Amino acid sequence: MMTMKIYFTRILLGICLVFSACGKQANLPESKPIPTVEKRSELSDVEKEFSRISALAAKGDPKSQTSLAHKYALGKGVEQNMNEAVRWYRVAGKQGEAEAQFNLGYMYYNGEGLPRDYAKAVQWFQKSAAQGNAGAQGSLGLMYDNGEGVPENNVEALRLYHLGAKNGDMYSQFNLGCIYDSGEMVPEDNAAAVKWFLKAAEGGHIDVPNYLGMMYDSGEGVPEDDVRAYAWWLIGVERGDDAPRNNMALLEEKLTAEELTAARKLADELLREMKADKVPENKN
Repeated sequence: MMTMKIYFTRILLGICLVFSACGKQANLPESKPIPTVEKRSELSDVEKEFSRISALAAKGDPKSQTSLAHKYALGKGVEQNMNEAVRWYRVAGKQGEAEAQFNLGYMYYNGEGLPRDYAKAVQWFQKSAAQGNAGAQGSLGLMYDNGEGVPENNVEALRLYHLGAKNGDMYSQFNLGCIYDSGEMVPEDNAAAVKWFLKAAEGGHIDVPNYLGMMYDSGEGVPEDDVRAYAWWLIGVERGDDAPRNNMALLEEKLTAEELTAARKLADELLREMKADKVPENKN
């Protein structure tokens, strides 16, 4: 996956079909007919959905073509086939379907289903980003940040990170938090770092609770609060990140039993509130 100088992001294989298509209809590939699901007395719901999407894709509907590509990529209703996924992403992408364009960029960047090609990844990310795809905006920002497929350009990287973050990309939000925390590209601003870390946490970012815990533990950008620090580390562990465990063990020696109970209750509250897309304000 992508790596950064001091921070990172992940480009995920998209499954969102909310983007509208534009442009002229591309010529549908004719060399490889869509495989039909083997006839049985009764098809499963997944197989029925695959057949329905296949028919719409064959008629030229770009969203259905993107959905069909997703199904091939994930093996849903059909045997996983990355070559077919690429083929249908390309057909939809040529018609202007932003999610398909984003996924083609992802595949070229990571060499998944295609030979790795940063220049082509940039081209597809640019097409998708121009239509407002947040993941493409953040991913393109990362490529400008690292000088991959384009000349390194921190100004453009920062602009694209902000676009992606404002459009809800949690990895752009996390990267902005790291940038403001480190003072790279911008003057150091811990309060801004916390702001972006909180937004990334709302989106479900796995690693960011560890960073929030450290900010509250050290009082950077927020008042020092060991209970809240422990609560964020609990959330990180629950999301699958083992990084907070050592800091949690150290803090357990400092906190009282009552404070540990309060931290666990706060972690539960934060998780509930984040599901509602709102992090509770620190009222302490």
